[in-house]
Amino acid sequence: MAKTKQLCAPTKLDRWFRILQIVLFCMPFVYLAYLRVGTGGASLQDEGVLSGNPAMAVTLLAAMLQPYVGWLLMLCQRRLADGRTAYAVVNMTLLLIAELMTMSSVGVVGLGLILFKTVRTYGMGPSAAWRAADKKRLFAECGGSVLVLLLAGLCLFATMRLGGLPL
Repeated sequence: MAKTKQLCAPTKLDRWFRILQIVLFCMPFVYLAYLRVGTGGASLQDEGVLSGNPAMAVTLLAAMLQPYVGWLLMLCQRRLADGRTAYAVVNMTLLLIAELMTMSSVGVVGLGLILFKTVRTYGMGPSAAWRAADKKRLFAECGGSVLVLLLAGLCLFATMRLGGLPL
């Protein structure tokens, strides 16, 4: 009976991964459509809203990160499938922190849900995954997430400097 539950859980988890990947891949297009409709198309021209409103440019940069996060989630899914659970959980934790820094509510909710379901399915939390991961291979396995974390930090810093968040 327990074996059946273990076999059914990853397929449902794969479905959640796929849904979030599709949503994240569509985020830049949704934001560009929002800019085009909300400003009458003036935002994508030289003298548009993006040059006049730097906060929108920072939000556009954060939206452009989302497809890369979706691709990294695909790699996390592959790591789960081939038994590298610790690296997948560390990657998803770093991506969740990055989504918090970019203030993407869709990314935070989606990654939080997937990380929660992964921890429940595989029984390895972020702290246990950190201890189980080989520190010599950590950057090779999690380098993409570190890059997203650095770019998300840049977005957070720019948002704070523009007055979007209190220091």
